[in-house]
Amino acid sequence: MQSEQLQSVQTVTIYKAPQKGKGQKLLDEGFQPVDFPYNPPYVDGSCYFAGPNDRSIAEEFNQSYQDGILEVFIDQASYDKYFKPLEFRYDEKDNCERIEVVIPQSLFPVLNQFPRVLKSR
Repeated sequence: MQSEQLQSVQTVTIYKAPQKGKGQKLLDEGFQPVDFPYNPPYVDGSCYFAGPNDRSIAEEFNQSYQDGILEVFIDQASYDKYFKPLEFRYDEKDNCERIEVVIPQSLFPVLNQFPRVLKSR
């Protein structure tokens, strides 16, 4: 019964194109305030993700950074509670609105609870 419940949990995936040389560190150590200081390029200290289940923004940034794409898998209930309020319109492409999720340092401990993988593309 418990395995059936686990299989029915819906997840949301968000995507981050880490700056060159930071992908493996973020994968291994999670998101830490020291990696997102309050100065350029992280003026607000937040971590920016491509929104739910649409990695196109991260793919665009990865063309410059070339350090892969970090995927974070969050259960739907947690996403709705902590991260959905942080969604913002990024732009529109191919008649689809693209969303980014701007996660402040105060939520890094919550974000770090979820599994993540680093993919080369």
